[in-house]
Amino acid sequence: MTLDHALPATIRTERLTLRAPVASDLADIVAMANNPKMVETTATLPFPYGERDGRDFIAQATGNPDLRAYAIAGADDRFMGTILFKFAAGKPPELGYWLGEPHWGQGYAGEAVIGLLAALRQMPGFARIGARVLQSNPASIRVLEKAGFLVTERTQGVVERHRGKPLLVMEWQAT
Repeated sequence: MTLDHALPATIRTERLTLRAPVASDLADIVAMANNPKMVETTATLPFPYGERDGRDFIAQATGNPDLRAYAIAGADDRFMGTILFKFAAGKPPELGYWLGEPHWGQGYAGEAVIGLLAALRQMPGFARIGARVLQSNPASIRVLEKAGFLVTERTQGVVERHRGKPLLVMEWQAT
């Protein structure tokens, strides 16, 4: 069994449900991802972001063994953002997430990260988790720090969009 298949299908927190993205999320995914402010903080989210991008994301969310994505959904089960793991041989899983702008500043990203980590704390293969964040994104740095991530390296971005920008490499370890 691969690590992506070892993860729970659904995770619930006080206000959120982390679940597989589904076709009915498409309009909300596109509406939230097609925001120029998302380009500033995400490494690979395309812009402009269209329906084809949303359909591709939904298909890859559970069908790609190198990626496992959850929709972050509120009490009404509407899509608010995503939290995901990227898997690469010989490396710890890498956490990534984004939240639609209408949901910023309300603690949802932190709740999703902490909920996901709690659900996998005892799972083999998830003793260490990596994350990368732009140094210019203090909100995301706070989310990761509150969840227990520590800075392990200060470097520069290498993806085209963030090439040369100061980047923090962070790590969480299960205790």
